[in-house]
Amino acid sequence: MDIHYEKMPNIENSSSSGVYLDEPIRVQETPARIRHYFVFSLFSAICLCPATGLVALAYSLKSSAKADVKFHDKARLYSRRALLWNLISIIVATASIFLVLAFFYYVNAIVQMGSVTDFDVYQKQRAQEINNEINRMVQSFSNEK
Repeated sequence: MDIHYEKMPNIENSSSSGVYLDEPIRVQETPARIRHYFVFSLFSAICLCPATGLVALAYSLKSSAKADVKFHDKARLYSRRALLWNLISIIVATASIFLVLAFFYYVNAIVQMGSVTDFDVYQKQRAQEINNEINRMVQSFSNEK
C-alpha cells in the first residue's frame, strides 16, 4: 500500500516564530456593555406596578441571558423592551396615585358637603331650643314679679 505524505514545511530553518496567513486578521470588537435594567425592573415589580414590572423583569432576565451567550442584538432588543416596560410601570403607578388622590378628594368633598348640611340643621335646631329656653326663663321671671 502506497501512502503519500505531504511535505511539511521545515520549521527549524525558519528564522522567526511568526505565523503567516494568506488573509487579513479579523479582530472581533467587543460590543458596548449592554444594560439589563435588572434593579430597575425589580423595583418596578415590587414597588410600582407588579403587572408591568414583572414583564420588565422577564425582559431584563432575557437580555442578560442573551448577552451571556453572545447574542448581542437580541440582548439589546430585550434590554430596550425592559426599559420600555419599566417606563410604562412608572406611568401607570403615577396615574394610579393621581386617580386615588382625586377619588379621595371627591369623596371628602361629598362628605363635607353632607356633614355641613347636617351640621347646619343641627345648629339651627340647637339655636331654636336655646331661644325657647331663654324665652321660658324670661317668662318665668316676668310671671314671678
